[in-house]
Amino acid sequence: MATIGLSAAQAAPSFASVALRPEGAALRQEVLSALSALSTPDFPITLDDSAQGGGAVLVLGGSVPFNPDLSSRTLTVNNVRRTELNPKGPLPLSGAVRAEISSLLGLSEFSPQAARRKLSGADINGDGKVDLTDLALLMGNYGKTGGGLSGDLNRDGRVDESDLNLFTEEYSIP
Repeated sequence: MATIGLSAAQAAPSFASVALRPEGAALRQEVLSALSALSTPDFPITLDDSAQGGGAVLVLGGSVPFNPDLSSRTLTVNNVRRTELNPKGPLPLSGAVRAEISSLLGLSEFSPQAARRKLSGADINGDGKVDLTDLALLMGNYGKTGGGLSGDLNRDGRVDESDLNLFTEEYSIP
């Protein structure tokens, strides 16, 4: 998950923190607004804009002119992802920020449900769905202990009933 700039809570996946570093007050406010739109009372999504959190740098504008048809462009500078948002692009700033966050997090749609599915950890295989394949991965490690186990949703180093309970909060019978 670190490749998408996400760090989940260590205690339990009752919230998620998205590592992004927006530059400037207006851009930071748009990022906070977008994350608020993805949050729910029982699963808030917060911004980690600390240098320690890493994550992509977001800037408004760039050093070279934009193609007017582009809302953003992404560069890698010194192994840091830098996304430049076009201030005169085809999308308003709020739309460009939402599109970038959707892309960074790999959301199937910009909605609280999609964010929770992606960030809760219940989508173990990362295909955008919480389904029986994910349950099979969890059950394949049920009873095991150690770091980095598929199915260790609460990140306590073991796959057990607590993880199964967290999974069932996200899974619904089709």
